[in-house]
Amino acid sequence: MKLHTRSKFTIYRLVAALMALAIAPTAVLAQSMSLYTGSDTVQPVVEAALVRFVRGRATYKPQMHNVGTTPGFKEFCSGAALLAGASRLINSEESKSCAKSSIPVTEIPVGLDAVALAVSSKNVWLKDLTLAEITKIFDPASAGKITSWKQIRPSFPDTPIKAAGVGIKHATFGFFSESIGLKGFLRSDYKDLKDHTETAKYLAANDTALGFLPIGEAKAMEGQVRTVAVDFGAGPVMPGSDEISAGKYDKLSRTVYLYINTAALMKAPADDVAYVNSLVKDMDKFVSFANLVPLRTLQYQENAKRLAGSLK
Repeated sequence: MKLHTRSKFTIYRLVAALMALAIAPTAVLAQSMSLYTGSDTVQPVVEAALVRFVRGRATYKPQMHNVGTTPGFKEFCSGAALLAGASRLINSEESKSCAKSSIPVTEIPVGLDAVALAVSSKNVWLKDLTLAEITKIFDPASAGKITSWKQIRPSFPDTPIKAAGVGIKHATFGFFSESIGLKGFLRSDYKDLKDHTETAKYLAANDTALGFLPIGEAKAMEGQVRTVAVDFGAGPVMPGSDEISAGKYDKLSRTVYLYINTAALMKAPADDVAYVNSLVKDMDKFVSFANLVPLRTLQYQENAKRLAGSLK
């Protein structure tokens, strides 16, 4: 069949349009809204799910912000992100902020994290510390007074103590300081670093430094940093998966969370909805990949039901 010139032109335009659609980026959230914000402890779980999800979806490239739990809640409750990762539960002020912005929140327990004490792999002598020794090292009263490792334990070398970790905007800072009895305050000469990766790099480069890291970050940096056993009163305990699951490391273990803006999710493009459903449905797999300790299977089943119920 012979086509009229106009018909040919129309078909050419249609083919060109279809080709453009084929190579155009997949529809994602509005540019003003990122997919994820918040805790860099939870972010590896979100990223592990994303790695699997983007297979066959090369143009799906959502925005992510690693800003820490507290700033993350601020972004989330202003409507700037679909998901917020948190190393603690949302507090009452943050809940009120979300409610004021008409943001319905679905809370999803993600997994168990442990805060590990870590040193450089070049440090071959520090094997374990008691909880009292850890408190003494980080205590505000120790600044300018407890400056040598020999002051912590006579068998330790006479080398300078350097205490390090993330800053107060991170929930890990608050959790760690509370857990060792210091209620949100650490020594004034404490090395305040912007995130856990920077902390790990600092520890790797300073063989007399001691810092605290989420266990996932410590495992990710194995070979450069190593964990130190903690004696809670019944002998030294390493922050291993079995010890955490058995409750032997409870003093420095916690549940981490994902918060979902369900109103935004109901209006989101299909790929975003499919991604979030995949993340929640198979979260136990992604948690293990991110070096966190999985929760009970029933909890993950409950998470999927909770998300489905919030979208009705």
